[in-house]
Amino acid sequence: MRRPPAQSISHRTGRTIGPSSRSKRVRSRRATMNLDDVTTMTQTSSRDARPGLQAFLLLEMFVKLTIWSASFAVASVTLRYFNRWPTTPIWNADFRMAWDWGQAITLWMLVFNVTYVAALILLKVPIPNPKEGKFELRPGTRPGGQLIRAALISVITKARYEAPFPAIFVYQLTCLPPLRWFVGATIGPRSKSVNVTQPILGDPHLTTIGKNVVIGFGTSITGHTQDRDAVTVARTVIEDDVLIGAECVIYGGCTIKRGAIVGGGAIVRPFTTIGEYEVWAGVPAKKIKDLPPAP
Repeated sequence: MRRPPAQSISHRTGRTIGPSSRSKRVRSRRATMNLDDVTTMTQTSSRDARPGLQAFLLLEMFVKLTIWSASFAVASVTLRYFNRWPTTPIWNADFRMAWDWGQAITLWMLVFNVTYVAALILLKVPIPNPKEGKFELRPGTRPGGQLIRAALISVITKARYEAPFPAIFVYQLTCLPPLRWFVGATIGPRSKSVNVTQPILGDPHLTTIGKNVVIGFGTSITGHTQDRDAVTVARTVIEDDVLIGAECVIYGGCTIKRGAIVGGGAIVRPFTTIGEYEVWAGVPAKKIKDLPPAP
């Protein structure tokens, strides 16, 4: 004769608990313990990201100071070589001599800015552009080679868009030939347009801009998207005759086709394709209407 399974009574509820209920509770407790162990191991194994980021900031300081020092030296020696420094001290100068000092300082600043842009180009030449794709980047782990390339290029990009005084004509010089040609082939962007206001290009080497493109003030365009555990690198393409309003954000991998309009303040999500002569706006950006083709 088969013996019935043993049962017990719960002290909390007063209900009868069979063997199956006890085994389920044991398995649940073990699963909870395993999850706690995994969480503890993950927290213990993750590295502190601060030393790497601090090293990055030190590298950025070193690059900016080096470019600034080289530009200062080249500008000063150039004016001395061509005898453009006035002989009378500026504190003893009359109006005519003060005017000469003003011209000399203006020329010095121009040479400084040209040298500054040339140094950015020379620093970028030996660094290849990162490949497009998705690269793992977990908190506290070491980045791969492609992301290291991207980080080095970002140092040059920050030195370009956050140029210290007196590098106040960097944007204008990068839009004017002949430096424009070298900038497009190295630092980027590959652009056939000129904007009066300077857009914020997070990855100019991954940005392509066509002809007659108007970009509003404060607009940010990137060539990457960062998730919690990965960074996706993808080129952003803006075709001809596109109008982008002020304060927009355009993420990596987007394609804005010919004649499209992006309304001010819009946020275009990664890998969005905006068709020809479409109007998009909003957060996130959505299609509003179609425009007739341009004559």
